[in-house]
Amino acid sequence: MKNGFRITVAYDNHMPQNKALKPSWGFACVVEGFEKTILFDTGTSGSILLNNLAALGIDPAQIDTVIISHGDWDHIGGMWSFLDANPDVEVYLPGSFSKHLMDEVRSHGARVVPVGADKMSVCPGVVLSGEMEGPRNEQATLLHTKNQRIVITGCAHPGIVAITQRLAKTAPDLPMLVMGGFHLKDSPAEEIERIAGELEYLGTRWVAPTHCSGEQAEALFAKYFGTCCLPLYLGSVITDRELGQ
Repeated sequence: MKNGFRITVAYDNHMPQNKALKPSWGFACVVEGFEKTILFDTGTSGSILLNNLAALGIDPAQIDTVIISHGDWDHIGGMWSFLDANPDVEVYLPGSFSKHLMDEVRSHGARVVPVGADKMSVCPGVVLSGEMEGPRNEQATLLHTKNQRIVITGCAHPGIVAITQRLAKTAPDLPMLVMGGFHLKDSPAEEIERIAGELEYLGTRWVAPTHCSGEQAEALFAKYFGTCCLPLYLGSVITDRELGQ
């Protein structure tokens, strides 16, 4: 990888500090510093996604790869406008997506890479979980450097613990950040507290829940992990520095 990494939240329903950014239900983040610059998910609205990328100083033309976690519209809806702005990308889609949808992505000029149940490498330091079964089938992404591992989820429909357990096996001796949507907004406090403990047992040192995680889960994770629970909102940036490296 290059010198350090940078993860920027480009789409989220949490209010930003930068007033040029437009919050909306959904999630997307941009990963820089690896061999490929990656857009993970695309939010709901293409116009909002492109507005936010511009406000963050991120040129769509500099993105090499799009990873879509699952087929809910708040994660895939912005893709068409993005592909109009930059069709010269590879798009990693869960293999259960319809042929029609994959062909529509190809019609914009992008190269489709279907992802099956097995883990898949995108480039050095970037690994996909493979499509995991759940209320919605979903894939997550693992970034790993010489100092840490970062799990990025869209909504964690197969379960944030199951996803983390699967990806934690890659570079297992490194401390880990788990970030993104945890889909715990309707979960009771006891379940959330149990999940926090299980994530810690799997080697999670930092957490950064957002999007569909829910206010109660965000508060309980902050209580459990203390200063190692990183606030995540539209415009947030996580680098090596935030992880104490």
